[in-house]
Amino acid sequence: MRLTIGKYIPKDSLIHNLDPRAKMISVLFQVTSVMLVKNLLGYIIPVAFFILFMALSRIKPVVYLRSLKSMWFLIVFAVVVQYFIGGISSSLYIGLRLSLIFLFATMFTYTTPPLLTARGIVDILKYFGIKDEQREDFGMMLAISIRFIPILLDEADRIIKAQISRGAKYSEKGLRNKLSAVTSIIIPLLVSSLRKAEELSLALQARKYGITKRTHYYTLNWSRRDTVYLTANVGLILGVLIMRIF
Repeated sequence: MRLTIGKYIPKDSLIHNLDPRAKMISVLFQVTSVMLVKNLLGYIIPVAFFILFMALSRIKPVVYLRSLKSMWFLIVFAVVVQYFIGGISSSLYIGLRLSLIFLFATMFTYTTPPLLTARGIVDILKYFGIKDEQREDFGMMLAISIRFIPILLDEADRIIKAQISRGAKYSEKGLRNKLSAVTSIIIPLLVSSLRKAEELSLALQARKYGITKRTHYYTLNWSRRDTVYLTANVGLILGVLIMRIF
């Protein structure tokens, strides 16, 4: 069972080495710039910026294109509906919009470790006046949630293979057979999830989580290249706005 959303691809690139806060703010600028595009010609700037950032990330284009598989139904559905409403030009417009939004978001997850993503969110929240204890608790919950996704997917994959080896048939038609097949996966997965959650709770208690002030292995340091990257994304929005006006 493969999942592209939220996947991290380790590389030694300029984009990978950026501060997660800079990438987090920048992806908001990138998505906003795509939403501000007025016509097909206006997509030239976001596409050019994406190609530049993709080259800097040192991740092959085919990997990004492969990530669109998980969104193909939504994209195709939106394109078909828009074709009957506004024609081929309108359908291409909405298809490019959805694809670029997903690709920019995918670039962020591909180049940012999940734990650093949670760490960056916690650090940004302090500018909104949220107390340290509340931010740390939220960051811990977010980090655990992110780490649990691939674990649960692997567990579900093992359960499916185990049930197939016992004679379960997931290809049979009929509502009753489908419900029986889903139940044979959901119940063991739920039991396994509760067991892992209990083990994690005991591990946190053993490490006296919440009793003393929490420390972090990674220290976030804002550098000049983070400022340059953030400025470039501000330029992306300005370029789209200029094309929208003229």
